Amino acid sequence: MRGYITEIDFDQAEKSFPGIARYYRDLQSKPETFLELIWRYTESVVGCSAVKPDAPTHRDVFPAAY
Repeated sequence: MRGYITEIDFDQAEKSFPGIARYYRDLQSKPETFLELIWRYTESVVGCSAVKPDAPTHRDVFPAAY
């Protein structure tokens, strides 16, 4: 997947993010990059509550690195 979004990419994106093409088409303000689209899509579908506050961080997994 390239950084910028084109209509050609929607079939591939739909495989990993069902509904993302329709979400993109319905947006009033279009994101410039695919990464921004994914971020906005997951925020709208999943929301912040899906993030576990007790999920291990990089520091928890690799404490010797800090």
